[in-house]
Amino acid sequence: MKKYLLTLSAVAIALTSCDLDINDNPNTPDNDAITADLVFPSIQNAIVATTADIMFNYAGFFAQYFDQMPEANQFNKIADYSITESDQTIDRAYLQLYARALEDIDVVLGKVSNKADILAATALRAFAFQLMVDNTSDAPYTEALKGSAVPQPKWDDGKTVYLGIIDELTSALEAYQAAPDAMTMTDMMFDKNTAQWEGYANALLLRMYFRMHDAGLTGYDTKITALVQENKFFKGDAMIDIFADQTGNRSPFYGSYYALGTANHCASYPIISYMLSTDDPRIAYCFNKSVKDNAYVGQIPGAKAQSKTWNGGEWKNNNVSAVNYALFDGSGVERPGYMFTQADLQFLIAEAYVRFINNDVAAKDAYEAAIKADFDAKGIAGYDTFIAGAKVAWASATDKLKLIYMQKWAALCYMDNMEAWSEIRRTDVPALSPLAAADIFAGDITYNAGDLISPAENGIEAGGLMKRMFYPKRARDLNKNTPAAKKGSDPVWWDIH
Repeated sequence: MKKYLLTLSAVAIALTSCDLDINDNPNTPDNDAITADLVFPSIQNAIVATTADIMFNYAGFFAQYFDQMPEANQFNKIADYSITESDQTIDRAYLQLYARALEDIDVVLGKVSNKADILAATALRAFAFQLMVDNTSDAPYTEALKGSAVPQPKWDDGKTVYLGIIDELTSALEAYQAAPDAMTMTDMMFDKNTAQWEGYANALLLRMYFRMHDAGLTGYDTKITALVQENKFFKGDAMIDIFADQTGNRSPFYGSYYALGTANHCASYPIISYMLSTDDPRIAYCFNKSVKDNAYVGQIPGAKAQSKTWNGGEWKNNNVSAVNYALFDGSGVERPGYMFTQADLQFLIAEAYVRFINNDVAAKDAYEAAIKADFDAKGIAGYDTFIAGAKVAWASATDKLKLIYMQKWAALCYMDNMEAWSEIRRTDVPALSPLAAADIFAGDITYNAGDLISPAENGIEAGGLMKRMFYPKRARDLNKNTPAAKKGSDPVWWDIH
């Protein structure tokens, strides 16, 4: 991994400038002497700096893994859903994806003819656009990245973008399969293993097929079934594992928060309640015990201010469980950034076997493989005992889809928060509790462990949960074709529930 450190340092320096138009990127190399091999690692780093830092942060609040520490204030607006476009919460992610990753992907695609290289670049292009759509529903696509020829690209609806990137990725995959060759570019994710890139492309298609199907489009159940039965997916986790304890090279979330000495993130009540109810040892990977009571204590979402009143004025950082920035041994500084976990993939496969293939044995195998993969990725012992527990054992479940979705929510915690938020919106699991935040804090016994909670202070007009991220303010300022502003309660295109 050391061979990648100089590349990463150079990319980190390049990413310090944020005052860019997405169609005018001075960091994009245009010299013919700059090869695709040098550009590809910067693409991977730009994407992981989005998924493992910017989106990881706010999606952690929306998936109700995180809440705002009682004595800190940096993310109050995210915790109580009172953010707006003016807060620029997504702006840096928008810049990372367009002015860095997608611009550079176009550079690579313009320089290579190798089918394996094209497949890898196209897979990351599909992933980048998927991330934007899952956040803002619409995204610049058909007119994007054309420089001065189209300085203000239109924003396509999410369905158009999904259909486009599915077609692009399918074409690149078929071209590679017809004439497979070796990858030539430096690759921080799969180390040029083309079978892994083929498997990653299939996994991205599987994920998008589920969203297309659940949005009411026909034929995707057949596509899901075919992919699962073919079973050509990546092994292990798709991740960028090149971080080290050096300035500019630290793991994105660690470097942006813990390394700066901030203490903003504490555990949210729903995830703590669910993990405790299932005797889940992975709770120790994600969270620390509270200093005051040496117990796992989650804060009611959006209830930082109210908690002080509810506790007679005494509610401090030591009352709640901090997010485990440093993990067990300080290795948070080297923690990988995940682009697609094996656990997430296996849960999708289990879901397919339940919904479309009607194979309970195969569904059980995939469900258990998903949880085992997450235990292994987190380095947590106790899988055999956990999987036999009455609340998670496959044989005990009366609603096996709900069990899959709940355990996916637990597994994605502190691994891929963005995907967790998207899956909550797609599946409506965990469910939103009908109880008020104050009643749950007071101990209403009708609360179901793991149910999501409408924040005690909720900036969404009608209450409820965040359904989308707002359009970037930078897009609003620079592009007259940016759509009219939306509310946080407006769902993305595939969220039709």
